[in-house]
Amino acid sequence: MVKLTFMKYTYPVLFFISLAFLSSCASFERYRAQFNDMVEQGSYESAARLIERKKFYRKDRNRVLYYLELGALARLQGDLAKSNEYLNQADYLIEDRRASVGAQGAAMLSNPRVMPYQTEYFENIAVHYLKSLNYLQLNDISAARVEARRTNLRLQELNDAVPDKPLKYNDDALGHIIMGLSYEANGEWNNAFIAYRNAAKLFMDEDGRPQPYMGVEMPEQLKCDLVRFARLNGFGGEASRYERLLQPRCKEQNAEGGSLVLFWENGQGPIKEQNILGFDMFRDQDDRQLHFVNRNNDMDYFVEPEAYSRYDGLEAINNIRVALPAFRERQYPLRRAEVVYPGGMKRLEMVENLNVVAQQSLRDRFGRELANALLRLAAKEAVEAGLRSVKTKKKSDDEEDSDQEKAKADDDDEKEDEEYSETLGILLGATADIVNTITERADTRSWQSLPAEIAYRRIPLNKGQNDIEVHFYNQFNQRMESHRLHVTGNGRLQVRSLITPDAEVIQPTKQQQIKP
Repeated sequence: MVKLTFMKYTYPVLFFISLAFLSSCASFERYRAQFNDMVEQGSYESAARLIERKKFYRKDRNRVLYYLELGALARLQGDLAKSNEYLNQADYLIEDRRASVGAQGAAMLSNPRVMPYQTEYFENIAVHYLKSLNYLQLNDISAARVEARRTNLRLQELNDAVPDKPLKYNDDALGHIIMGLSYEANGEWNNAFIAYRNAAKLFMDEDGRPQPYMGVEMPEQLKCDLVRFARLNGFGGEASRYERLLQPRCKEQNAEGGSLVLFWENGQGPIKEQNILGFDMFRDQDDRQLHFVNRNNDMDYFVEPEAYSRYDGLEAINNIRVALPAFRERQYPLRRAEVVYPGGMKRLEMVENLNVVAQQSLRDRFGRELANALLRLAAKEAVEAGLRSVKTKKKSDDEEDSDQEKAKADDDDEKEDEEYSETLGILLGATADIVNTITERADTRSWQSLPAEIAYRRIPLNKGQNDIEVHFYNQFNQRMESHRLHVTGNGRLQVRSLITPDAEVIQPTKQQQIKP
């Protein structure tokens, strides 16, 4: 017989838990929309204040997002040192992130948003890209070299993420290129060559011919840097081989004033949204195999028996709907950029398309996401089935008046006469069904202030003052914006970056910006 306290407290507890999860889900979507509007309009200080004051971002499970967003915003505001302070905090959290047992249990019965945010692999690499770029722009070469080593460790983690089933996004060309620049700035020609070679391999098939990687063609700049550093290291044979295979079109790479490597971060990265998928469940005759089939998307997912045998809820259902994350691209006005410098003109070349990388990153772990969602649903169904089975003993009017007499009755006779009501079980089961529906949410958290595309190019510099203009064009080849850089050629490598979340051009440096 169920105690009154269970009936009294279970229903409202389940109800308020569902409201809490629903509120948490709505909060992030609402704040995200406000934040993205502020960034698009260039209100970076307002966007930073929003992140700082909202409790959602200050919660432990979202703390890494708090530092990631503030790090990117500080960079947009020109404070590169502060940017790296925030990004370092995010990096420490990424290394130390560990979901507690309690959080995992709560996620199984609700949704994965209650767990500490697990950064995407490409977000981990982006942290080190931005930190390295900041250090190089601050001319802190020793820190950039240390960051290059940390980037290499992150790339190895990505390579080894799923040993038994290699990911398609299993390496990152941009990560290797920023490593190469850090080594180059420190005068380590051999390490720079290795980094550029590792980047180039991603764009080459087994026979060494160029091929796209993550939706990007091999940049001419990478081909030229690979050949040049092969020769700098005395690897004439490798240099000739790469020239034959890649046929780079290399003009002047260095001049008396050194070189400027200019990065362009364009647009705003994709938004992670919820995607509801319906699956029909098919079992074999002896229930040893179970398939989840979605015909619209040509999905047929097999679940091992041990993965669901402990959940009774799966036995009573034949179709399900699960919530999974999906990335949606955002529109941005600028599509290409040209650099006009003393002595020539070059087009900035895309090296990373985060729209493609993000989509592939999700596809790589789709099986695991689906398995977790199915187990989550099974756990919820099991709880619901358990609650529906709850029964309470019925009491007649006469029985209500003679409780004391009944207490003295023979136990065997009492069992024969007992009757039970299923009302409470029906109520609790219905409540659990509502809670399950409300709390079935995909984790749509992500690093919102990343760009959609990253391009770069090496520009030769004259000694002394160099006036450089960058022209930006839309998809119709119309010039939309221009930006001027004043760079003093000092015979060494220099690194700068331009950011265009929308059409406005941001140069993340405290040096004065001059528009033509």
